[in-house]
Amino acid sequence: MTDIYYENLIKEIKKCKKSKDVPVAAFLVKDKKIVAKSINTREKDLDIAGHAEIKVINKMFKKIGNKNLEEFNMVVSLKPCFMCIGAIQHANIKKVYYYLENLKCDYHKFENNIKFIKLEDLENKLEMELKHFFKNLRNK
Repeated sequence: MTDIYYENLIKEIKKCKKSKDVPVAAFLVKDKKIVAKSINTREKDLDIAGHAEIKVINKMFKKIGNKNLEEFNMVVSLKPCFMCIGAIQHANIKKVYYYLENLKCDYHKFENNIKFIKLEDLENKLEMELKHFFKNLRNK
């Protein structure tokens, strides 16, 4: 994975500021090219399943007319939650590249066949966006 994904994630998560959604973005990648993008819109859409991972999966289902995404990898700014991991498994995505750990989830209790690959938050931009979001949320 190269830093083109990183820069694109930074660009996408900034869109979450308008809607007060947790700044998370997800991409589906095939042959090292981004073929679908999405961001969290849970707050904006009042939709419990409005997570970036689920939205990008649904977008690709519609685009290719198929629910089997085994030929795609996912790149996401924050390691997926349990709900999203379930969706990723059902879509047959085998690899998920992520930059930030999701400290709210105890992954040891959850068995799955997905290979998670941690990427480096090159300039701490993703971490800073997330910290800034939660700091602002707490100060309201």
